[in-house]
Amino acid sequence: MADGFVTVDSSLDTPAYQQIVQQLRALVERRELLPGTVLPTVRQLAGDLGVAPNTVARAYAELQEEGWIVGDGRRGTRVAEDVPASDKRVRGRALRDAVAALISSLRHRGYSALEIGEELRRHTTA
Repeated sequence: MADGFVTVDSSLDTPAYQQIVQQLRALVERRELLPGTVLPTVRQLAGDLGVAPNTVARAYAELQEEGWIVGDGRRGTRVAEDVPASDKRVRGRALRDAVAALISSLRHRGYSALEIGEELRRHTTA
């Protein structure tokens, strides 16, 4: 996995472990992480992201419970061979949740709906 594929933004209201879960899930859905790809160890990813190992362990545990990754003992943690189906409703809900979290965070930081809307349009009409 290339450096910088996953990041944690401490200014967001979304907990760090959820940011990791969302980003890894998205990487698998977009096939940027293929089945069988070895993920960094908990300690390695925690160090890279500047978070506690328990944060990464919690993210990995959630992804493993959902079937996105598998623990493979000494061979490490890998992307599952048969990842959950990416159904449109699930993807749509995930997108809505991510946008809502982003907007909530920006509103909390003092940005108006107009400012947020203009910036979103600027980034999505390219």
